[in-house]
Amino acid sequence: MLNYPPSDAAVEQAFEKWLSSGEPTGTLTRSIEVERSWDETPRTVTLSARYEFAHPEGKPRLTAILDGVEVSLDEPLRLKPVYIPKPWGREIWHSGIEARGESHIVGNNGASLPLSHYLALAPQRLCRGEPVVLLKVLDPRPEPVLGELYLEVHENKREVYVVTHVDTNAWPGGEGRIRFGANQAKRREYGDDNAFRSAYLRAVQKYRQIRTAIDSGEQVDEERERQARVAMEQFTELKPLKVGDVVTVPTWLPHSLQHGVRVVEFQTPVFERHIISFPQKVLTQEHWDSEIAIKRMTLEAPAEPDFVELCPGVERIASFDDFNVCRLTLTPNARFNLPQQVPYALCIALGGGIRVGALSLAPGEACFVPHSALQSPVGNVSGQTEICLVAARDL
Repeated sequence: MLNYPPSDAAVEQAFEKWLSSGEPTGTLTRSIEVERSWDETPRTVTLSARYEFAHPEGKPRLTAILDGVEVSLDEPLRLKPVYIPKPWGREIWHSGIEARGESHIVGNNGASLPLSHYLALAPQRLCRGEPVVLLKVLDPRPEPVLGELYLEVHENKREVYVVTHVDTNAWPGGEGRIRFGANQAKRREYGDDNAFRSAYLRAVQKYRQIRTAIDSGEQVDEERERQARVAMEQFTELKPLKVGDVVTVPTWLPHSLQHGVRVVEFQTPVFERHIISFPQKVLTQEHWDSEIAIKRMTLEAPAEPDFVELCPGVERIASFDDFNVCRLTLTPNARFNLPQQVPYALCIALGGGIRVGALSLAPGEACFVPHSALQSPVGNVSGQTEICLVAARDL
């Protein structure tokens, strides 16, 4: 996780001094050390940033120039995603900061900076020193089995999915699936939850032996593999999904998005999981975590998402301790004013015509709204109703 450098004080002091000086412009140059603890080889990098103060259009403006990239510190900025290949498809990270990849922020001249370097320029002004929620897209392959995500649970990480596309070749009826929670009918067959967990673990371990043999290059009868996989999967439930559906994933609930179902995901920005099973070779670790995951997984049927209408066209679709998510359904020319108490906001457009302040977003594009730019409204400038998702702490 990003360890923010204490860079704001000198910048804010210089900015306030310039404001009171009456000068048309001002500058400040300073070095900032960023501890890149998330890199495979942790290191500290030194950034040499130049801050410029001016009054364009009569308003005080603070910009920074780093590595030849000029970025405003008081305006929403477009996020440039990084694409992470997966055995089941790909993830598209709009706000990721990890060893596996880092998203970028797009500057005023179209060039980009690593998101961590941008945030280090003025962490209090930009995000109040808070960690930034991970916004990404899960884009599974459309083929059965090959496009299924890990069946996993999380100890601390919270997630919310919003379905944006269902491949009709994979799901002709337009209704996809997510493997989600325990199969309650199967659970009742055992009467005792410990017996249910033990039977599930045995089924997973039996399939794990077959999967290990396949991964090591052995020839395994396809029907034998299929039967073992089906026997294992009977212990979990398949939940139907269509475009627009919302899935809130609590801790310790087993879940696995299925093939051909694309979602926008907001999640706690930590990498932790316990893999129960996977019908392919796991590339990111040498083992499954079936025993601890099944021992501690939630067996009760998950509750449906509880939406709260904040005002017409605005509903809170997820509420966690560390972040909330709102869905804005904006009619033509409608606007939503971001709450001023949040540390920052992340926005992603699901349709055309979405504008955040002066920044226009194409469908699927996302932006970061710094704390200093929360006065920028989210609006719809198209002639039809459009949807935008917004995430922030205390939203």
